[in-house]
Amino acid sequence: MKAPGIRARKTGKRLQRGKALQVMVYPRKETKAALVQAARDVSRPLSSFMIVASLNAAAALRGCKVADLIPQTELLQYFREK
Repeated sequence: MKAPGIRARKTGKRLQRGKALQVMVYPRKETKAALVQAARDVSRPLSSFMIVASLNAAAALRGCKVADLIPQTELLQYFREK
């Protein structure tokens, strides 16, 4: 089954309300519920939770640490609590 939309790009469409880039994901009902609950358990917004988890996976694939992928100041933005 093909995912809806277009394939991911390294740069996204700039949103008018800030520095955010639009990232489109389509989790199924049970998947979304599990992600929302996990994000709530650590008092973090869902978007930050998903970004940190993805960065951890990307670092593991490259055999490095997350701090080697992005600047420390940028990484700290994702660890703010709600």
